[in-house]
Amino acid sequence: MKRKLLVLANEFPYGSWEPYMETEEPFYNDVFDKVWIASLQLRSEHARTKRNLKGKSVVIPVAYKKRIFYLLNAMTVLVDSNLYRELLFLIKEKRFSMSRLVDLFVYLSRAHHEARIVDKALRNECKNGIVIYSYRFEYQPYVAMLLKEKWGTNNKIISRAHRYDIYEEQHKNDYIPLRYQVLNGIDCVYPCSEHGSNYINKRYHSFNAKIETKYLGTKDRGIRNYKFNANDVYEVVSCSTLTKVKRVDLIIDALASIDDFKIKWTHYGDGELMPEIEKYAKDKLEPKENITYNFIGNVSNDILMEEYKRSNYFAFINVSSSEGIPVSIMEAMSFGIPCIATDVGGTSEIMGKSEYLLDSNCSYKQVSNSIRKMASLSKSDYVDLCLNARLKWNSMFNADTNYMDFVKSLLEKDDSFEKDTNC
Repeated sequence: MKRKLLVLANEFPYGSWEPYMETEEPFYNDVFDKVWIASLQLRSEHARTKRNLKGKSVVIPVAYKKRIFYLLNAMTVLVDSNLYRELLFLIKEKRFSMSRLVDLFVYLSRAHHEARIVDKALRNECKNGIVIYSYRFEYQPYVAMLLKEKWGTNNKIISRAHRYDIYEEQHKNDYIPLRYQVLNGIDCVYPCSEHGSNYINKRYHSFNAKIETKYLGTKDRGIRNYKFNANDVYEVVSCSTLTKVKRVDLIIDALASIDDFKIKWTHYGDGELMPEIEKYAKDKLEPKENITYNFIGNVSNDILMEEYKRSNYFAFINVSSSEGIPVSIMEAMSFGIPCIATDVGGTSEIMGKSEYLLDSNCSYKQVSNSIRKMASLSKSDYVDLCLNARLKWNSMFNADTNYMDFVKSLLEKDDSFEKDTNC
C-alpha cells in the first residue's frame, strides 16, 4: 500500500523562497512512496529558476495571480459557509472593517482558486492515503481543507507555522482570516518555536491539543577551524533578506561606532531595501579605515554553507525585530560560529541564556559592545564559546534528527492508509 504526501509550499522549488525546504525535502522519500509539491503563489520572474530536488518529488506549479484577480474571482466564494461564519465573528468581536473584509475575500478566493488547480492535477490519483502538509500556516491549510472536501476523504492535514503566519500583528490589518475554522479543520499545527506555540495557545486555547513545537534543523557539515593570527581582522557575517524587519541598518550603525580594531563585514541575502542599505553602508562605513564590507547577495544554501566552513568568520550577527526561529543562527552555530542576536521569537531557544542575546529593542551601541566583548575574549574562552555553540546545535537542531522525526510524525494517528484499498 503506497504512502502518499502532498506538500503545499510557497514557490519551492522555484526561485529562492523557502530555502530551508531544500534540507527537509529529501526526507519525504524516506517515509513516503509518492510525493507531490504544489508550488503555490509562483511568480513568473521566479519560475525561471528551479532548484534541483534531492528527493523524487513531483512538482505542481500554481501561478500567482494579482490581488485584483482574487477580488474579481470573489463571487466563487459566496457559497462558502465559512465566509459568513467569519463575518459574524468579526462583527461580534467588533473587529469588522472594509480592509479586513478585502483580506477575507482575497484569502478565500486564492484558496479556492489554488485548490481547483491542485485538484485537477491530482484528481486521477487515489484520494485516500494522501497526507496533506502545509509548510505555512496562513491560507495554505485552507487549501488543504478544500481539497479534503472535494475528494470526500479522510485525509490527514497538518501545518508548520513560522513567523509571519503566526503573529497576526505582523500583518497590515492585524488579521489572519479563518483562524478558528482552520484550527478546527486540520489535525495538527507544528510551530517551529515554543514562542510561536505559546502565542497560538494563548489566543486559541481550545485547540491546545493540536499544537506542538517541532524545531527546524540544519545539516551537519562539520565544524570550522578558526584561525587565530596576531593581526586578526575580525570577520563578522550576517545573512538575511534586506527588509525592514531585519534591521541591517542597525548592524551598520554598530560597526560604524567601532574604531579600535579592524573589522570585515560580509552580508548574504538580497531584498527590497538593497539599494537603500548599500547607500547607507557607503555613507557610514567607507570613510572608516578600519572597516571593510561586502554585500554578496543571494547564493544557494550549499554555497553559503561552504563559505561558513571555509571562511574565518568570528561572529554571526542577527538584529531582527521579529523572528519565528532563525535557521540562519542554527546554521552558523552548527559550524561553531558564535552568535550575537536579538531576543525575539524563538531566538532564545537556540542561544539559551547567552550574554550575547540582546534586548529586542537594543541600540546600535549594545550591538557594538557585544562585538567588542567577544573580540576581547581570550583564545581559550573564545574556543569554549565556539564549542558550546556547536554542542547546542547538535543537541537540538540537527536536521538528521529533527526532520526524520517530523516526517515520521506526518503518519502518526493517520488511519487513511488502512482504508485505502485502491493504492
